[in-house]
Amino acid sequence: MAKADKSVWMVFFEGIKIYCLNIHKFFLYMTFPVLGQLLGLFMVFGLTYWYTQNFQDLIVKYPALNDFSTMLLFIILTVIPGLLIFVRAFWDYIVAFVALNSMTDGYLNTGRVYDFRAHNSIVSKKVFSFIAIWFLISIMTIVGVIPVFWIFAFLLFVYFILVFQVFTFENGLSPVGYLRRSMFLIKGKFGRTFLLMTILAIFTYYFLTAGLGVIFDYLNLSATLEKMFEAWAFTLPLEAVEKFNITPELIGTELVKQIVFFIIVGYTLPIRSICWTLWYKNLVDEKDVLEQAQPQKRKSRKSSSKKTTAKTFKIEKRGIDPEIIRRARLEDDEY
Repeated sequence: MAKADKSVWMVFFEGIKIYCLNIHKFFLYMTFPVLGQLLGLFMVFGLTYWYTQNFQDLIVKYPALNDFSTMLLFIILTVIPGLLIFVRAFWDYIVAFVALNSMTDGYLNTGRVYDFRAHNSIVSKKVFSFIAIWFLISIMTIVGVIPVFWIFAFLLFVYFILVFQVFTFENGLSPVGYLRRSMFLIKGKFGRTFLLMTILAIFTYYFLTAGLGVIFDYLNLSATLEKMFEAWAFTLPLEAVEKFNITPELIGTELVKQIVFFIIVGYTLPIRSICWTLWYKNLVDEKDVLEQAQPQKRKSRKSSSKKTTAKTFKIEKRGIDPEIIRRARLEDDEY
């Protein structure tokens, strides 16, 4: 029997329920991808700032640093550790766009969220297609920044919103094929998909961000970070932009807001991935029902008399890995 069609609100609240029941595991999974990026950036800019502020003292203490080649090498060695941490955390973050979908599927099948490495391995099996999809999305994003393409970019953003769900659960497609499959699923469901997108954006990007901002203010973290960023901004050549009221104080305030926003967006990625996975499964069920309900016509007598079978091209759908299900039965500390 076909599954009942879920409303947008049912998908949203079910996603919130799954997230809340496993919030500790999702927080653990997202900690390095989110905080690792911040740590990497802090190391890059912090150590660079420390070097520029103490340059004169360093060359007095270590005359070899007064040479340009040595100075350049020292800067590179200072920046590389933070840059490596940032790149690794960023990679883990974009991998989460796929792994979280598989975790949701695993929860729906076993009632547990488990074995992060097994879910991450989905990307390694199709890594070239994964990178190609991100490349195509990046190109469309760059083009979408141009004002004349805003409406077109918005439409594509909605139609391609399920591309990582398609990538996770379906095989045998090209990078463009994953995008086309997402468009096919959303075709005829654009309004409901946009509604779900709006609900998720308001809940995660606005309400939760505002809530974390209040916590930062209460703990006095905002003021501390603002002073730190303000001191860093004083070293920047801001003379050319001062006429636009861009001051060190403004830079410090805005950077704190962006950090709060980034933390919330990163840690709530599981909510959005869960909801979009549920929505994908809902649309796939609807499409399957429609395809099965269509009457098979145009069967000629010649084709019925022959025993030859026409070629069919079906998308190879991915079921949950039996090994992942086996591990679900183990305790958390057993894998």
